[in-house]
Amino acid sequence: LTRAMPDVGVEYRYPFIDVEPWGTQKIEPIAQLILRPNETQIGRWPNEDAQSVVFSDSNLFSIDKFSGWDRVEGGGRVNAGFQYTAQVNGAGSFNAVFGQSYQIYGLNSFAAADLINTGAESGLDKTFSDYVAGLTYQPNSVFSFIAHGRFSSGGYDPGLGENVAQFTPERLEFETRANFDRWTLQLMYGDYAPQPEIGFLTRREEILVGAAFKVTQNWILMGSARYDLAVNQFEQTRFGVGYTDDCFLLSLNYITSYIYTGSTPTPNNTVMFQFSLRTLGPEVLSLSPIATGF
Repeated sequence: LTRAMPDVGVEYRYPFIDVEPWGTQKIEPIAQLILRPNETQIGRWPNEDAQSVVFSDSNLFSIDKFSGWDRVEGGGRVNAGFQYTAQVNGAGSFNAVFGQSYQIYGLNSFAAADLINTGAESGLDKTFSDYVAGLTYQPNSVFSFIAHGRFSSGGYDPGLGENVAQFTPERLEFETRANFDRWTLQLMYGDYAPQPEIGFLTRREEILVGAAFKVTQNWILMGSARYDLAVNQFEQTRFGVGYTDDCFLLSLNYITSYIYTGSTPTPNNTVMFQFSLRTLGPEVLSLSPIATGF
């Protein structure tokens, strides 16, 4: 079941460009106004593909910040921020994004939780959202260095039961990527504040290592492992194969998540199939387990 939401909006960008002997730089203020009715029937239908809400600079200017189609964002909202880009001769490119989102009228979909508390403690579940920022430095075509952060807008946090100072880090991620020949390598460090309302009772500090190998123009092999530094335990491993062309994308993944009872891990295995049509306007995504718990 795919839900729909009528919306109307306007986006304003005004770039300031400076050209120097060392390169170019651009500062670009960005503002969006999005007008919609309220989301209705929240919790009436199952939520299978929009369970994760990760608010960051990458979706600050997205019309709908839910991760799937089973929930749709409603109410009036303003997204505002700026982007800075620099191209330095012989030293690569640098990009920075900073901004905040504001609920201006109606029901805040992220504060109206469904049966699994989707949107709770996402940073969007209040009138003035948390701040989000992103930095990317790419010295050449091989390496890139990326940082994402979400910082509290201050005030009382109902999940923690206490006041939180403004700009307190809520979510930090630092990532390095390398692309050469047929290989893509990834190393990411994440530090996440507790989110009791969605089941994360303690701080998480994790490392993700991933690799992908392009077998042919269309076929790719991939794998990753996630390790929790806070408890010194592996959380998840993933191995998969994927195919992509101009029309669609599909992948088959074997995922093992580890549940610890004492010092002995109990693996929970899932086979996940993903299919995306790339030619129907907004991407249509089907992501569902075909076997789990074995």
